[in-house]
Amino acid sequence: MNSKSAESVQHTNKQIATSSNHQHQDARSEQSSYEGNQHYLPGKSVCVAPLPKNVSVEELVNYLRQFGTVKRQQLFKRRNSIWIEYNDSKLVDILMSRSHWLANEKICLRRLKKNGENFGVDKAQQQKDTVPKGTENKNLEEEDPISYDRIKNVFENVVTFDNQMAALLNAVQLTEFELATRYNVICTHLDEIFRSMFPQCKTYKFGSTVAQLSFKESDLDIYMYVGQIGVPWICNRPDTPSHIWTPMIFKRVRKVMYSMKSIFSNIVSIPKAKTPIIKFRYMPTNVSCDISFKNGLGIYKSNFLRYCASRDPRLRPLMLLIKYWARHFKISGSGRISSYGLVCLIIFYLQQESVGLLPPLLDLQRTCAPETMNGWQVNFNEDTVLPAITNSSNIAVLLHNFFSFYENFNFNSRVICLLDGKVYSTADFAQLDKLPDYMYRYKSFVTDNSAKKLDIQKPVCLQDPIELNQNTAANTSDRALMAFQLCCKFSADICLTASANNYDYLLTMLFSAIPPQLMQAKKKKKRFRNEIRAGRFIFAGLPEDFETRTDITDKEQYKKDNWYFVTFNLIRDIFEMIFKLKVEMLLDQETKQQKIDILSDVHTRNHQKVTFYCTGHKCVWYNRKKNNRTLLDVQMSLLEKEAIMSDKVVEQLTEHDKANNVRLDFMCTLEKADNPVAVVIVLNDENSQNHIFREFECFVNSWIPKIINKTLLHMLQFKKTYDQLYYQQLNHQR
Repeated sequence: MNSKSAESVQHTNKQIATSSNHQHQDARSEQSSYEGNQHYLPGKSVCVAPLPKNVSVEELVNYLRQFGTVKRQQLFKRRNSIWIEYNDSKLVDILMSRSHWLANEKICLRRLKKNGENFGVDKAQQQKDTVPKGTENKNLEEEDPISYDRIKNVFENVVTFDNQMAALLNAVQLTEFELATRYNVICTHLDEIFRSMFPQCKTYKFGSTVAQLSFKESDLDIYMYVGQIGVPWICNRPDTPSHIWTPMIFKRVRKVMYSMKSIFSNIVSIPKAKTPIIKFRYMPTNVSCDISFKNGLGIYKSNFLRYCASRDPRLRPLMLLIKYWARHFKISGSGRISSYGLVCLIIFYLQQESVGLLPPLLDLQRTCAPETMNGWQVNFNEDTVLPAITNSSNIAVLLHNFFSFYENFNFNSRVICLLDGKVYSTADFAQLDKLPDYMYRYKSFVTDNSAKKLDIQKPVCLQDPIELNQNTAANTSDRALMAFQLCCKFSADICLTASANNYDYLLTMLFSAIPPQLMQAKKKKKRFRNEIRAGRFIFAGLPEDFETRTDITDKEQYKKDNWYFVTFNLIRDIFEMIFKLKVEMLLDQETKQQKIDILSDVHTRNHQKVTFYCTGHKCVWYNRKKNNRTLLDVQMSLLEKEAIMSDKVVEQLTEHDKANNVRLDFMCTLEKADNPVAVVIVLNDENSQNHIFREFECFVNSWIPKIINKTLLHMLQFKKTYDQLYYQQLNHQR
């Protein structure tokens, strides 16, 4: 541990000792301490409650101190919580931007509110932390932090392609600040930890973070050179199979990791992978890492990608756009085109003479003395003098042309080669004498190792630019290739349409649609049905002079029509005001025509059914009890009271940057029923998160009948029509 870390630990120990002197005081004494510390600034302070069971207070504080300078702290043992105040509010923002784990236990970290409202243990949080293991992870997996649904608001009022691109990249790419504070510190720390075991140990980053093509919350790829000292001699032989050395190295590394719970968590070994790795989460900065020990070729491959991305100012944004596009359409990743393979496809496109923005790697290697690893040349001369770039196309045009290039590209029986920017037939690679002389390293390697030649029998054969016997797209299936080319064709068509308007709104158009061929045959949609009967509330909302009016010829029918009108509108209000949903009213669900803004008595009288298309992003059914302050104004209906409660919940969600944390997308059909008079409610899920829709329907099942009946009772007691409701006048804006 470096001197700075040591000082932090010493200071932490001192602080904790001071706090612990009060452990034998009674509850009144601690409450007095609590009241004396209410001047902790909410914007700069956090609260951990309850304290983790498997982590000491010293380890917890030491972990929190690594994010920045702590001004002060206070431990409340009887309350099982601790307060931390930082010197800078930005540190709190960084802390709250992600979840934190120590020793495989989630830290219940929250912003400190005014007057210490979250001083004790929050029951809702406790319930959340007792969710069965695996359920929470499943929900987290469903929520991509940079999914289009989460970041699409950045496109609001943004028209031009350049501005849309800037808005998108600002929202999704890993920033220099995050790289410096969360990622770049990891390798140095790992060297310090493992040098006691491997004296020559040296760790290196590689992958997207080195290539400067990473997104927020990207994993960090690490290669650890363990050296020759402290390692069995057999591990240093280049011909030793990985299944021999992997158990030896993994066992020793895992032992260290498991002994340092405050540094490593979520440790998973994958020893039988093509490149054996250990996955773990680096707790001090909450970064997921993959560490390998096989060889350092990945470092040099990443350097080549970084060079390509920085060769021209247009290329890095273009590569990030295409990577995000592939991620959005789910055509990259496990079992599909790998992220590395996708970038290689981009480079190959840019190497073509018609584009001319990148040179073949061969041109860069010829101008320097070769440095080899495992028989492959890994270096290249970044200062090689190259012909001037004449391509002046903007990024939108380059993106358009990328899609056009690959939509009809013939991958069958062909080998894509980045070494020289050319395509070869698989027959050429089957007969080494047909390959050019500058592939002598590949020829020599295959001659000596016939079992390790390039796999040319896959649907896509994309030769690695450095490790020439590796197919970087070997795991891409026929189906994945078909999906890639379908998305290219679909996206090229959208680009063609947008090109007529200088590519304005292109990214909105691109990410708001799905290629019809990729739309999976949906499973039977989740469906929910309930019924609300009029009963004694059939009289609610009638005009005061109803009994004496002579212009109403059929009073029984009028009562029914009025009740339908009131109930339909109350359901709409519940969705809008309580659940904070955007509600689009349709009188013809099949064609989605006849959209209306106001649901009048004419509409409800003349239509047997009305459909609401509802969308929303706020989970307002949590933490309602603690916001359930008694509202004594009897003029307020239950609907308005619940709406006020929802407003408070939304404020708290916004305060914790969780205002748009779910996805609801469903159709609600209201149908009139007679004998007895009732409204049948049918919810059909369209595109909601699975667990969210299930939770939502549970609340709808109990809330809607309760709120409607109590609101109708309120209308009867105070002889109000729907238009005279108190909440309508104050809070509901049409």
